[in-house]
Amino acid sequence: MRNDFHVHSNESDGQLSPELLIDLAIGKGISVIALCDHDTTAGVERFVKYGESRGIRAFSGIELSAQWKGGNCHLLGISVSDVYEPLESVLKKTRESRDRRNKLILDKLSDFGIDLTIGQLHNEAGGEVVARPHIASALLKMGYVTSFQEAFDKYLSREGLAYVDRFRLAPVEAVKLLREAGAFAALAHPAQLNLSNSGLFDFVVQLKDAGLQGIEVYAPNTSDKQISFYKEMADGLKLIHTGGSDFHGPAQGGRDIGYYQPDKLIPPISIPALGI
Repeated sequence: MRNDFHVHSNESDGQLSPELLIDLAIGKGISVIALCDHDTTAGVERFVKYGESRGIRAFSGIELSAQWKGGNCHLLGISVSDVYEPLESVLKKTRESRDRRNKLILDKLSDFGIDLTIGQLHNEAGGEVVARPHIASALLKMGYVTSFQEAFDKYLSREGLAYVDRFRLAPVEAVKLLREAGAFAALAHPAQLNLSNSGLFDFVVQLKDAGLQGIEVYAPNTSDKQISFYKEMADGLKLIHTGGSDFHGPAQGGRDIGYYQPDKLIPPISIPALGI
């Protein structure tokens, strides 16, 4: 069984529609997949229905960003309800915060002679969520930077000249909300937390006490040494190993559906809570 529990569509910062993601996954021989867009469930109904019509197990999912300093803390909810009002309320608040942040980023960019509009960003996004990757793409297209990475390094990262923060839940609250929404809750790409092994272990214990069920052991930009530690930690805490490509689209070099590294398939994953 080939699987991928972390892909993005153009309803957030991915490039492909939910339907095209399904078609691509089938072409890669994948039989189980989860759409985990940032801060929106807008594409999950189409994703699941089209997956059913094509004979692939397609799960509704979400990726929530939580409060964190010095890195990124993202929580995945797999098989999440898209009609759970408390979750949808938080997602709406998060998207509104993104919108305010985007305007402030554009104001900062204008101080450096960069002229971008909200309308351009919406055209770049094409979906419900307008995020920093869409700003980066617009900067690249207009010639203000020479690469997507330069846009983040110079302007959009936490250390960037135009960075603005936004609303996020605390990590424990994000886990609790996902569980309340009926989801299988997993910590995404733990390497992005930038924690020592002991610090990560203590943090994961806190999340488990809140209801965390899994760890994304197999994720891009994760070393074999890190994977070995994540496996050991997950097994010791009786958490499920998960894996995802964090695929956003063909323009995202080095990532492909079903692979956590360019030449390494995501291993078969068993998640009893999802009937897998």
